[in-house]
Amino acid sequence: MRITGGLGWVAAVAMTMGVMLSCGGAGGDSATKGATQQQPLHLIASVWPVYGTQVRQGDTIRIRYALESDTPVDSVVLSVKGERLCAVDSTGYLYRVRRNHPTGRLIYTLTAYQAGEKEDRVGEFTVLAADPPVLYGHRVKRVYPHDKEAYTQGLLWYKGALYESTGVQGQSSLRKVDLTTGVVLQNLNLPRDYFGEGLERLGDKLYQLTWQNNKVLVYDRSTFEKLGEFNYAGEGWGLATDGRWLYMSDGTEKIKVRDPETFKTIRTLEVYTDQSKIVYLNEMEWIDGELWANVYTTDKIVRIDPHTGAVTGVIDMSGLLSPSDIGPETDVFNGIAYDAQRRRIFVTGKYWKKLFEVEVFKK
Repeated sequence: MRITGGLGWVAAVAMTMGVMLSCGGAGGDSATKGATQQQPLHLIASVWPVYGTQVRQGDTIRIRYALESDTPVDSVVLSVKGERLCAVDSTGYLYRVRRNHPTGRLIYTLTAYQAGEKEDRVGEFTVLAADPPVLYGHRVKRVYPHDKEAYTQGLLWYKGALYESTGVQGQSSLRKVDLTTGVVLQNLNLPRDYFGEGLERLGDKLYQLTWQNNKVLVYDRSTFEKLGEFNYAGEGWGLATDGRWLYMSDGTEKIKVRDPETFKTIRTLEVYTDQSKIVYLNEMEWIDGELWANVYTTDKIVRIDPHTGAVTGVIDMSGLLSPSDIGPETDVFNGIAYDAQRRRIFVTGKYWKKLFEVEVFKK
């Protein structure tokens, strides 16, 4: 991603307010007007929790409602994430947010029934991570050359070589790169109107995102022959895989888990710490059962629980470049690759002339 004047290490919570949906009831004088006029029901006066309410994994929260005065109802039913849960009385319902509950916005609906008609009221709250993230530092183990003309968007390691996606319209490419020399062993230029983004390998295929072209390009890994493409809505930023599904970031706090055969969304993660959401999630890598993601415009990597979206750790990668390494074109930190066989972690940045093998440690 290339944005001037990024927000930096900012993670502000922003949620959509609940809305009220009403069902009409019959009314009016059909004998004189010749038609039935729909009148809205007024059964539920309010619901809670609403916009701005936060809980952490492991907490409980009571979902409750208040009826309009002197309004009898047959029942009130609670649905969570569109699934009917149970009938709720005037004391409300104690919702347990388990430690493994997904983080992010949770939408619920309370439906009041009266004489065959109903009224829905929607509320929401946000689930935060149970614990503060563990803070990590880094050590540089080795330094390798990197093409300073490469606007690094995606990076991965496979069978002794780096594969890299570079961005910028007219300069985007797919590359295979020798680690020790930085020499480009294989190259495919993207169409000039494409802006290359995240890259991942699954089986014998490479998947390359585009920023605002709404396409993921699929290649044969060995030959770089294009095998096909899929469309998606919104922007493409980073891409990773657990060996079965693809994980795609779009610059927000959301990560979409996608089917590699259709690119349809299977589920969506929302990435939160114990305080707030993390936006600008960019290039990603799957490392030992976790998602690691660059936070764009910062020198931070967040470690994410791929089941819940909770941030379990934050790695400070500042100080990789010395003043002599920084030129007019040097851009932000971006790019993570993992050699699972030898447990090596590689990182670099956009228009950086060096690539680093690092290890991380708890601060």
